[in-house]
Amino acid sequence: MAANKQFFEKKSVLILSALVCTALWGSAFPCVKAGYQLWHIASGDAASQMIFAGWRFILAGLMALLTAHFMERNGIPKGTKWRNLPRILLLGVVQTALQYVFYYISMAHVTGVKGAILNGSSAFVCVLMARIYYKEQERLSGSRISGCILGLAGVVIVNLGKGSLGTGWSVPGEGFMILSVLMSALGSLISKEIAREIRPMTLCGGQLLSGGILLTAVGYITGGHINWSSIALRGLLLLFYMAFISAAAFSLWTVLLACHNMGEVTVFNFMIPVFGTLLSAIFLGDNLWNPYILSSLPLVCAGIWLVNREPGKTIFNKKSPNLT
Repeated sequence: MAANKQFFEKKSVLILSALVCTALWGSAFPCVKAGYQLWHIASGDAASQMIFAGWRFILAGLMALLTAHFMERNGIPKGTKWRNLPRILLLGVVQTALQYVFYYISMAHVTGVKGAILNGSSAFVCVLMARIYYKEQERLSGSRISGCILGLAGVVIVNLGKGSLGTGWSVPGEGFMILSVLMSALGSLISKEIAREIRPMTLCGGQLLSGGILLTAVGYITGGHINWSSIALRGLLLLFYMAFISAAAFSLWTVLLACHNMGEVTVFNFMIPVFGTLLSAIFLGDNLWNPYILSSLPLVCAGIWLVNREPGKTIFNKKSPNLT
């Protein structure tokens, strides 16, 4: 009950929990690469990649909803009302379906480096959007601006060691990646608002399940194909692990958004590409101690510290959500 909310409001819990979430999401980078190989999906086959991602989110949504069900032990978890269903579906469309549709289409038209850098700017966009919507709570001070610039600089550096940045601009390439980033930021905003009335685990499960179904449908409609008979046990186990990543990280992230100012939480998104590069180096045999990783990590950490260091801030001044 209130004790849960007080626990997650602690700054130390925010930092540790946000790092756990971003580490889990970062571990998805090498998993996705391995998954495409095990599922026999070509790197440029965006439609089949959507199907793969869609099944991942469907399973993640079921995991989260089943967990919520058994935690409450009486069917639909308390605090869930049928009038909230349209808002859960809206979050699923925005944060899961549209975000990843734009992402996968874009990645087929831009270099991996440019796509990763543009996608890594989501934390900066979230802080700006939070300032627009929560004018009194989310101050856009010099410290926050500097922190976002440092964090974004770290994202740029960690990706520059992966290859060419590329030139030019196109709507299905850079344009769709920007739309993906906007959907991610808008999804965080919607999630924070809906979490006032819906418990985080239920909200997370509903949005992942609905978004995953839509993403899978788009993949099949646009010509994607999965040869299920060719998938080995390792491929299925990897899919379940990736589903667990999404269920655990999104559920915890939703709780943090409900308990803290949006900018304080979303700035940790800068850590995702850093963790992704570190874990890819560990599991895919890349050079772990390359200068790009060593240079980016201090910048990202400094940026996160600057955004969260301002004194005199209140935490979620509006009506507190029910987190039990």
